[in-house]
Amino acid sequence: MDSSDMQLIDGIQRSDIEAFEELFKRYYVYLCLISEHIVRNSYDAEEVVSDVFIKLWKIRKRVDITTSLKSYLAKAVRNTSLNYCEQNKIHNMMSVSLDASDKRLLAWESDYPLGKIYEQEIISMLGRGIESLPEACRKIFLLSRDKNMKYSEISETLGISVNTVKAQMRIALYRLREALKYYLILFVFLLID
Repeated sequence: MDSSDMQLIDGIQRSDIEAFEELFKRYYVYLCLISEHIVRNSYDAEEVVSDVFIKLWKIRKRVDITTSLKSYLAKAVRNTSLNYCEQNKIHNMMSVSLDASDKRLLAWESDYPLGKIYEQEIISMLGRGIESLPEACRKIFLLSRDKNMKYSEISETLGISVNTVKAQMRIALYRLREALKYYLILFVFLLID
């Protein structure tokens, strides 16, 4: 495990909210991609990833991560996503077992040479994509991502309807997917080899 991840874990175990926010920013998009690949829905994937982060915060004092932080979070999201599918009977519509290319997605670690390069590039593209969003859309997206607010909380904070929040998030996620699609396609081809 690299030293920055060890510092994050140490900070989180000491209830350092800034360390937790950094962890969230560092891995949120990556974890959403994993979950969406399993649950096949971006909104459900966001909920799954949020649940994983909430659970991590709840068990922060006793969490014992022996693998890389990214592997730990990826496995937690994968398991939570599969549980979500079972609980919602989505498994009747799709196969729960992951094929080899899906397993390679979970293996995209910082020690994978090209993985780190692509990760930094995707983060950079994501930042540019967020900056290009319309102001209201960007504000809603950032409240969801950075403040981990639920749609109802964003609605209450901004004085708008939950449906407006959902619509703006749908726009934000669509535009961000469009901004990242060429990198994601390249990433999928690398996984398939």
